[in-house]
Amino acid sequence: MPDAATVRVDRQGLGVLTEQQCHERLDSVRLGRIALTDRALPIILPIGFARLDNDLIFRVGQGALSKAARMRQVVCFEVDWADDTFDQAWSVAAIGQLSCLEEPARLIRAERLQLTSWSEQCDEFVQLTPQMITGRCRSI
Repeated sequence: MPDAATVRVDRQGLGVLTEQQCHERLDSVRLGRIALTDRALPIILPIGFARLDNDLIFRVGQGALSKAARMRQVVCFEVDWADDTFDQAWSVAAIGQLSCLEEPARLIRAERLQLTSWSEQCDEFVQLTPQMITGRCRSI
């Protein structure tokens, strides 16, 4: 957790993470949730991910996420963690445009990430380029 003396606190009393602290937390977990729109309805899906440079990379099948990437939909991705007593916890959200990963050199690098997928038929990489990244933490 960040040093309590250096953390800015929001109106709800939660610590505000810096962008660097958000990236560190993103690197510490492999599972998150992505919120998008499918057929005019909001959905939230669990998804494995990894960072490639500053982008978030997902391996997907031919479903809602693939369609959202082709449409370059703006989405919100979230990861979090809490200890067993909920005395310490954090959450990071990244908002940006989803897109298909097509650049050959980046595809090779994405393959090396060994992403975990929820389906056996995940043969496409999509990326989220965050335009905004925010995080909050709780520490007692």
